[in-house]
Amino acid sequence: MTGCSYTSDYQQPLMPVPKNYPADTVSQINSQDSGSNSYVWEDYFIDEQLKRLLQKALEHNRDHPAEIVSKSGAPDLEQAFMHYIRQAIKENVTLKTVESIRVPESLSGVIRRDQHTTSLQTGFSLRRLLCYSHREYLELQQDPLRAALALVGSLILMLIMGYGINMDVQDLTYAVLDRDQTIVSQNYTLNLSGSRYFVERPSIGSHEELDRRMKNGELALALEIPPGFGRDILRGKNVEIGAWVDGSMPQRAETVQGYVQGMHRSWLVNYVNEKNGHAQDEGPADIAIRFRYNPEVKSLPAMVPAVIPMLLLMIPAMLTALSVVREKELGSIVNLYVTPVTRSEFLLGKQLPYVVLGMLNFFMMFLFALTVFNVPMKGSFVTLSFASLIFVMFSTSLGLLASTFTHSQIAAIFITIIGTILPSVQFSGLLNPVSSLEGAGRLIGEVFPATYMFVISRGTFSKALGLFDLQSPILSIVLAVPVVMVLSIILLKKQES
Repeated sequence: MTGCSYTSDYQQPLMPVPKNYPADTVSQINSQDSGSNSYVWEDYFIDEQLKRLLQKALEHNRDHPAEIVSKSGAPDLEQAFMHYIRQAIKENVTLKTVESIRVPESLSGVIRRDQHTTSLQTGFSLRRLLCYSHREYLELQQDPLRAALALVGSLILMLIMGYGINMDVQDLTYAVLDRDQTIVSQNYTLNLSGSRYFVERPSIGSHEELDRRMKNGELALALEIPPGFGRDILRGKNVEIGAWVDGSMPQRAETVQGYVQGMHRSWLVNYVNEKNGHAQDEGPADIAIRFRYNPEVKSLPAMVPAVIPMLLLMIPAMLTALSVVREKELGSIVNLYVTPVTRSEFLLGKQLPYVVLGMLNFFMMFLFALTVFNVPMKGSFVTLSFASLIFVMFSTSLGLLASTFTHSQIAAIFITIIGTILPSVQFSGLLNPVSSLEGAGRLIGEVFPATYMFVISRGTFSKALGLFDLQSPILSIVLAVPVVMVLSIILLKKQES
């Protein structure tokens, strides 16, 4: 990339500098006319050149450091140095006047010879933005841990969440306390043992044993068949069977209750039909239930398409936040303070590499869903890809927003996880529909973009939906991106107080 060269030819500084001065200040030198033997400074500075420029600016000033600070009107020595550097820039100091300067050969693409000095470029600059993006790309190359977190980490989390968040209620352990011991009661027990939802355990001998085995988690369901069960059934009397369900997990308990009630009713109908020799008339109308889009009602086809947006929200947001906060910790954020780089150039330049990385994550997770989880793609892949691109732009903007008010990487990680995982799991329809929420939870679910990305992902995977069907949720995500980005730009300080 023209104007953004970083190679091993970079030389170490030859003079002491302020303790907190950054070691990775970038140079961007432009020209308006060729054919001269002088070099012109503009916009940014290579670290070594900047220090030599400061040395030249202070070569006739042999005052004590305290006097240098006093004359500049700055609060400390570092700010005084910045004052003299800015003053030298305004006076159009050229490299020709700095006799000791050594320019690396690798800068030949960014240094231009010029007879005339140029003024600092102001306003939005796409070149400066791309230089920051290129610099962030190089830092990603040099930090394999972050690259591993972005690529391999998301696949590991997808495996854990895809198989771990399982709403299927199968292989439930049960046992029977049969106090009737008749052919009818044994027939009832066999009906339950033939179900794919239950696994039979040895019979229960007493109420004390029932209580003990349920307490230690051995049984999820215990059935108690009362004395005289077979006799009362043959006489047509009402009979109550006790069903003891482990209620420590309410959602599973409700599912078990539905299973038991359905099988109980099915056994009664079949038993009466066998005794009467014909099918019993249940009324003029009946309900035939069929499940569309997920006929087997399994968790994987519902959870895997939802895990993809959740990871696209969490991982890019976290990495983007860390990229900015890391500069604050190292002190290199001073490049933003002392150069004409605007806040939008800085943030957008930081964002672009992670948008690309996020989309690479999306394609890898999509292939994982097809090959490892065997979840078929029924709808438009182009629609899902486009929505994912917009959603990654939102998630990286959210990370930039988190970085504006955090000053440590630990705090950035904590804030980002809270701001992404909690709303997406609790309020965005990952486990429960947003329509079932009330109050503030319902409001968060209606405005948080993850809600609409879940709809898009599940719709394209399971319901064969396309762009025309998903216009509304896509538009909701599109509207959220500039809101969060503008808020990040406003909150980012151009100069620390």
